[in-house]
Amino acid sequence: MIRRTELFITILGDSLLLSFAYFISWKASVINSSVISWHSLLGNFIILVFWLFLFQSFDLYEPRSRIQLMNELFKLFRAMCLGLIIIIGFAYFANIDFIKARGFIPAYLIMISSIFVWRFLWRGLTGEYIKPQREKVLIFQNGDIIDNYDKFNVVEKIGLNKLNLDDSRDILNRKNVEGIIIESNGNCKADILNIISKFADTEFVIYISPKLFPVVYQYFLVQKVPDSPFLKVIFHPLSNWDRFLKRVMDIVLALFALCILSPTLMIISLFIKIDTPGPVLYRQKRLGFRGKEFLLYKFRSMISDAEKHTGPVWALKNDKRITRIGMILRPLRLDEVPQLFNVLKGDMSFVGPRPERPAFVAKLKKEIPLYTLRLNTHPGITGLAQVKHAYDRSIEDVKKKLEYDLEYINNMTLRLDLKIFLKTVLTVLKREGAH
Repeated sequence: MIRRTELFITILGDSLLLSFAYFISWKASVINSSVISWHSLLGNFIILVFWLFLFQSFDLYEPRSRIQLMNELFKLFRAMCLGLIIIIGFAYFANIDFIKARGFIPAYLIMISSIFVWRFLWRGLTGEYIKPQREKVLIFQNGDIIDNYDKFNVVEKIGLNKLNLDDSRDILNRKNVEGIIIESNGNCKADILNIISKFADTEFVIYISPKLFPVVYQYFLVQKVPDSPFLKVIFHPLSNWDRFLKRVMDIVLALFALCILSPTLMIISLFIKIDTPGPVLYRQKRLGFRGKEFLLYKFRSMISDAEKHTGPVWALKNDKRITRIGMILRPLRLDEVPQLFNVLKGDMSFVGPRPERPAFVAKLKKEIPLYTLRLNTHPGITGLAQVKHAYDRSIEDVKKKLEYDLEYINNMTLRLDLKIFLKTVLTVLKREGAH
């Protein structure tokens, strides 16, 4: 079955059952209005969008070939529990008496049970009796070959000894490939990590053979593929729902911080203008999520045109280019405050790997094969590497920070973000890790 058809039928079935429950609730309530009135239809549309968004946030519209039925039903149960809590909570604050409305409880009991039955029958049917469309993959291999590709449509096989990543990208684009399989006995560790890091910032799904687990487990999360011997490499452990909450938290915190710090921002701007000639804000090109270039904002803490004669260089301890006001701003990280605007724009998050300059990325990814893995998430104003390590002064500092960045990416949770944020506050108060 074509995936678009499978997705359409799944969403259509969910929508019909959700709408049915809504209209039962409306009809049985004390509302003196027809179920086909404009405000009834508008209410149904809003509630329907809410539920479909919530289902998508819990990854409930993945292709059947990529999910295990019982796991999906468990996620469906969690999504509906959360949805009901949100609806009841909203009703409480909006002074809407949903509970006393005669149709609310029976309608949602019908909705929950019917969606469970529908999902069980439909997803079970597509898994057992309807042959799913196989995923198009390109295979890199050497040594041990599994030769079990029942779930995949193999477009081409390339030996690791004949590897040319530029040609491979051309094949991936020309043949509409969706994923990459790496099969190996693990003897070509550098090549394997290089392949994964090269394609980590793309939309392609990467699978590995089980014997490669010892090679990759310390750098990536892996997940067993249902009914297949292969493992899927996970670059971003947050669910869609958690990503949404992280974004909402970023916006709320950034707006709150800007409101609270606005007098401080004006005072800092005045002092910078008095201290040395030049602009108040320093704009610099950085690389963000999946290598997207953006302008990062900072308070200028160095003399104007500090890199005019040197080109891009790392900051040094006791750097003579730092201004007098910069010597105050940098230890307190106050020069980073304008990046709150980058957070609002969506270029950055509060917590994540620090965004690096394109010139440095081009150099570092040649020297450190896994460096581009930092681009698998939005960069942050602060991060695990920033609270555990000082500014970059050498390639060894970069390698050490990369370890912390990968640790953060592989264990990313909203709770970890909060811990890093609080740790950052302590680090700033102690004036550690900055110069």
